[in-house]
Amino acid sequence: MTRTILRSAFPFVVLMSSAVVAQTSAVNPQRPARTVESVRPQQRVLEEAARIDSLLERSLRRDQTEPAAVVDDPTFLRRTYLQLVGRIPTLAETETWLADQDPNKRHTLIDRLLDSPGHTSHLANFWFDLFRVKSRQRQVSGEPFAHYLREAVQKDKPYDQMVRELLTAEGAAHAEGNGAVGYLLRDQNMPHDAMANTLRLFLGTRLECAQCHNHPFDVWTQKEFYAMAAFFGGLRYRDDSLAQNYVGMRAELAKADDRTRQQAQNLLRRMTTGISGKGTGVEPLPKDYKYDDAKPGTPVMADTLFGQDVKLKYAKVSQSQTKRNRARNQRQPEADSREALADWMTSKKNPMFTKVIANRMWARTFGKGLVEPIDDWKKDTKPLHNELFSYLEKLMADLDYDLRQFERVLAHTQLFARESQQANEDGSPFVFRGPLLRRMSAEQVWDSLLTLVYDDVDERLRPLDERAREVYEQQAMLAKADAADLIAMTDRRNPMMMQAQEQKREEVRRQLAADAELQRRARPLLQKLAMARRQGDLKQVAEIADELERIGLPVGQRAARGREGDMVRASDQPQPANPSHLLRQFGQSDRETIDAASTAATVPQVLTLLNGFLDQKVLQGQSALGRDISVAENGERRVRVAYLTTLNREPSEDELVTWRRAIAVHGQDAIKDLVWVLCNSNEFRFVQ
Repeated sequence: MTRTILRSAFPFVVLMSSAVVAQTSAVNPQRPARTVESVRPQQRVLEEAARIDSLLERSLRRDQTEPAAVVDDPTFLRRTYLQLVGRIPTLAETETWLADQDPNKRHTLIDRLLDSPGHTSHLANFWFDLFRVKSRQRQVSGEPFAHYLREAVQKDKPYDQMVRELLTAEGAAHAEGNGAVGYLLRDQNMPHDAMANTLRLFLGTRLECAQCHNHPFDVWTQKEFYAMAAFFGGLRYRDDSLAQNYVGMRAELAKADDRTRQQAQNLLRRMTTGISGKGTGVEPLPKDYKYDDAKPGTPVMADTLFGQDVKLKYAKVSQSQTKRNRARNQRQPEADSREALADWMTSKKNPMFTKVIANRMWARTFGKGLVEPIDDWKKDTKPLHNELFSYLEKLMADLDYDLRQFERVLAHTQLFARESQQANEDGSPFVFRGPLLRRMSAEQVWDSLLTLVYDDVDERLRPLDERAREVYEQQAMLAKADAADLIAMTDRRNPMMMQAQEQKREEVRRQLAADAELQRRARPLLQKLAMARRQGDLKQVAEIADELERIGLPVGQRAARGREGDMVRASDQPQPANPSHLLRQFGQSDRETIDAASTAATVPQVLTLLNGFLDQKVLQGQSALGRDISVAENGERRVRVAYLTTLNREPSEDELVTWRRAIAVHGQDAIKDLVWVLCNSNEFRFVQ
């Protein structure tokens, strides 16, 4: 779908601002811990990107196919922002970059965005979706797990290290610094499901069908499934170290009335929920096992599906003793099978681990994988452009699984800069003449709409642990409690709880007072800033913005953290958002299954924008877009501002004439129509 086709729905609008480019402060809590250039020089990255282009074009020539043309600057700018930081650029960012005459500005833009806090936010959404992160899950809070993933992105944790930590984590679910246990707790009390999901996520192997019978469409057997499940043998969904401390509480808790005892036990379960057990490496076959290679209930030793064999150090226990242990609910001796699984799975010698993540990152960047489906590799699976894929696999390993550097190489390719292509209607393979044309994800839609409201939406990103902080504090309080304290905590009037609540109220009062003082000091500067913008005095705008930064109010920061409602980026929202939220309306996953997000168009999406966000937050509220349109000197500038803000390009001559006339006749109503039409256009919703 070309730009001409996308434009045909209606004329579009863009917004320009005379403000200086909005850049988040260096102390932003989600800014990556190191710059991409400090790790690897750009010249080396460009050489690797050129190698990818060369291999791809060689493969295309063999198929007598030509690469697509390179896109213009506005299209490249918008695509790069959406891909690397998950939002469209602001008016100031758009105007400044389009006016830049540096021939290397595309390469500079890519590295700058990879170094920005927006990249942390955007990549966190990717992991939240893949790992089915939920803020609330029975007795478990998912916020420590979300904190772990944000921090892994912000600190450039190598992918193989992250996977190892997810597979081997132990301890309390809500203890600070222990968020990695959230991965296995996502399938709490379902270790077989956890193994099936693990194989699908990290090795691209769909083994879940072999859980109940031999796989009907692949080579895997049910016995092989249980041999893999044995690596999670003996997994326990509690923190044994804490649970042991509270065995003696039962007698004292038994003295309390039923309601109090039940509430205290709920607190106790919440505190002791976690992961224990390093893995026994043994799992019995199910009672209804029907194949003739083993009897039902027979213990199966851990064994890998492919690649190198894993040798575990088992204690000398007979099969009959193993059965007696299980019958008496006694633990099998541990064999550190979870660590052995992590060693095998993340090894560069594993035939699938590197392939799958390289393909996932390629699909995330260009819209489709070189192998499709990306998580269902078979014995006979062959990637499209085989020589190219081999190079990507080698590159991922050479980079030691630094996903930001891998993404950097992909973004610097000529392929990334080529015109997008529609998927083939006949179902034939997508050959990558250019990236796949695709609709924004729900998170990209939401974060882009926020960009219409705030000068710098990334300035509103919260500290990595902010949503988890209350969970950590409660866990710390419970860990120090005895039975009497637990009973007291069930009474809201008890001194401990009242003191904690008063401390929180006092913190809020102090924050509000500090906000009020900051606003008082900033008010004269904000008035001068508005005047400088009306006059188009960019130098004074920059000087005032610097002064506001020095006193602690960066341009674009509209509300104190904690009082902005849900007007924060998708990664800082509850996971997933409420079913009625715009994010869910536009297809955010419910996090029940892997990769369950949708980009399908629906009628409620249009109604949500028409009667909800655009009307309340953009057109009627004190939005950045509304402000910039209101201070525009004439109708032509208003039209240009609308287009440059929403579509990040100048209006065509026909679009300019059409909307200037409409504004001249209908005034503010025409401006509202213009913004609504642009934000509901295909050109806005699609990543071109």
